[in-house]
Amino acid sequence: MVFMIPPRRSIAAAALLAISALLIAGCERVPLLAPSGSTISLTAAATALPSNGSTDIIAQVIESGGTPPHSGTLVTFTTSFGTVQPSQAETDVSGRVQVKFVAGTGSGTATITALSGGVSASGTNAVKIVCGAAAVGRVIVTANPTLVPALGGTTAITAFVIDINGNPLNSVPVSFATTAGSLANSLVNADQNGQAQTTLRTSQTATVTASVGATAPTTPTTPTSPTTPTAPATGSAPGQASGTVTVGVIAAPTLVITPPTTSPSAGLPATFSFVITAAATNGSAVRDLSVNWGDGSGVQSLGAVTGTAAVTHVFRIAGTYLVSGTVLDASGNSSTVSTSVTVIPVPRPTIIITPSPVPGKVNTQTTLQIQVTLPNGISVQDLSINFGDGQTADLGGATSASVPHVYTSTGTFTVTVTVLDTTGQTTIGTAAVSVGP
Repeated sequence: MVFMIPPRRSIAAAALLAISALLIAGCERVPLLAPSGSTISLTAAATALPSNGSTDIIAQVIESGGTPPHSGTLVTFTTSFGTVQPSQAETDVSGRVQVKFVAGTGSGTATITALSGGVSASGTNAVKIVCGAAAVGRVIVTANPTLVPALGGTTAITAFVIDINGNPLNSVPVSFATTAGSLANSLVNADQNGQAQTTLRTSQTATVTASVGATAPTTPTTPTSPTTPTAPATGSAPGQASGTVTVGVIAAPTLVITPPTTSPSAGLPATFSFVITAAATNGSAVRDLSVNWGDGSGVQSLGAVTGTAAVTHVFRIAGTYLVSGTVLDASGNSSTVSTSVTVIPVPRPTIIITPSPVPGKVNTQTTLQIQVTLPNGISVQDLSINFGDGQTADLGGATSASVPHVYTSTGTFTVTVTVLDTTGQTTIGTAAVSVGP
């Protein structure tokens, strides 16, 4: 038997079925939320992150009875900085939800909250994570080397950026400033090890400051000597820190040259005093003292002279010379000092010839008394006599002698004495000898 449903009733039944289906579907799409009286606690794996850093965020939902809510309870996350990925997630059977916080490229403090139904983790229960430069805790600055030569040099300046938890903080910009000299780069991003490096070139004592944060602290006054890296200085506001290091200058030794008190003579030794004084602060050992005598004889190296050295030199030709001394230390510092000296011609010896008797007699011995007087420092290389009658004699290096001679004819004879001294000069003395019958 077939029952027929009136058309109007069929339409009403279909509508009722459709409404029921919509209601059922709507109920399935409504998310599960934490019941009233529940609590949400938030924890983060890290409290400080570099730029673009990330960390896990865990929300734990517990009902008022101390048990976790139904699995699949929806928790929504918000942050004041960066992003939470995903921003919504469902609890597992233990009531836990794990998402990831990504800091992004900026700097700031992220306040992360969680919400499910009427229950939230916010205010004092929210999680705070400092990101980028805002996470800086300390900046330690070092220099290698800490001393540069007096003529100028370079040193590597390294800033170690550490976050509030004592970990290296990377990808943050570090600003460098110096009280003297120049920096290769004044703004450098910290690498993966939290280090930022630049190069300082200076010939003066310089204090270099490395700063992280919006406002750099005031650069301290440069001290007169190098210092070890300072204890890190924290800025005046959170997310600001700086440190300093002082690079000193290796002082060069001083040199004083004192020439002879009286003008030296050509061909005679002249004694000069060279006094070297090592630097009292930041000094380095003397490696060499070299002297240019200014007379074309070249440069004389005296080695590692310390204190006072007396050095003699012989100027062969009279004139005025510029004597220069250069002291070089182990650090490469050099100091050159000059002084002028006037060299006078060497005095000539005096020669006195005294014949006896006067007048002499032919075929009788005549004695010639010869006396040579020499300036200090000079001696006779050779002394020769020409008696004027064709006869000669050589007395070697004698400076005085009684020389007998017999003239075989009468007349007046010119006796010539020639002296060659140790300076190379030749001096001639003469005397007339009368010889009678």
